[in-house]
Amino acid sequence: MLMSLILSVGSTAYSNEYAKQTSLKEAINAFLHMNEIKNSKYIGEKSKEAWNGEAIDLGSFATFTKKNGRDFVILNITDPHFADYDYRAFFAFQGTATIKKLVEAVKPDLITVTGDIVCSDSTVYSIKRFTDLMESFGIPWAPVFGNHDDEGNCDPNYLCDIMMKSPNCILKKGDPEMGFGNYGIRILNEDGSLNEVMIMLDSHHSQANEKQQNWVREIAKAAGNADVSLFFHVPLPEYQLAYDEAKDGKGWKAEYKAYGNKYEEICCERDENGKPMQRGFFEIIKNAGNIKNVICGHEHMNDFSILYKGVRLTYTMKLGKGSGFQPGFDGGTVITIGNKGINCINHKVRSLFSLKDEVIINVGD
Repeated sequence: MLMSLILSVGSTAYSNEYAKQTSLKEAINAFLHMNEIKNSKYIGEKSKEAWNGEAIDLGSFATFTKKNGRDFVILNITDPHFADYDYRAFFAFQGTATIKKLVEAVKPDLITVTGDIVCSDSTVYSIKRFTDLMESFGIPWAPVFGNHDDEGNCDPNYLCDIMMKSPNCILKKGDPEMGFGNYGIRILNEDGSLNEVMIMLDSHHSQANEKQQNWVREIAKAAGNADVSLFFHVPLPEYQLAYDEAKDGKGWKAEYKAYGNKYEEICCERDENGKPMQRGFFEIIKNAGNIKNVICGHEHMNDFSILYKGVRLTYTMKLGKGSGFQPGFDGGTVITIGNKGINCINHKVRSLFSLKDEVIINVGD
């Protein structure tokens, strides 16, 4: 209880002209009405968007331009697990500090968030705190949901509504038959040519559904020769299959151009026998030819990246110490787009006094 009050008061430092939801008055109100808030349900507005299988117009996507002579820089954060009242409310202090250090050091053009933004039984104040914090940087940001975001008293539409009120948040709800928060981003070169297409996907609690898979296939077609990358939360079953093939007793096999570590079970969808359950999505990804990267979060103690059948499967670095934590796993992932698509993926890890580059891998320019 006390943690919630302290964190809400502390969050006032990140308020801005757009939103001041974390005022002292509201913090006190939250503390005094905690049980009422926990037992309430916050329902957002259902999206009226629909995709009926038609060709995709990439011009409807959020658009950024990569300047000549410099990379376009993306900072990805994942799994901060902000919560209103439980112990993770305390850990949000540390998570907030890490985010601020990352933004200051990286100076990104775009911030992506690969899920589990909030968690626990009450999230109405934590989603506002997180949104307020992200808006304080004045940098465009693009979130997707994880498996914990919808477990509290705010439904995904409400979470979307709060974030979408922010001027710098480029989230779109998308077709409700595909979930919550399916949308695209395109990166152009200064001459107007298409450099990279980013697909932000709701992985639900397992994998993309059939309609999402078809949507991804159509976006890849529309992208032509430009590279495409997928950002979502829960890893594909192929993360397990790739790991099993790429790792041996001596380390990584050279042909997989792999790096990083595995310290916990790969939490992909599995059948009753524990085997990775494939639903055909990776075949769509592989056969598209131009989908070069799959980028996910979900696991807090894995940070490996493997080139598997022409597609790089990458875990992003967990942010903060909430909900499971491995020493050396507190930071973000820097993804840079060069002259043609993603050319570097770099985990940036927070140590006691500074940020350090844990791993840098060049994946081609």
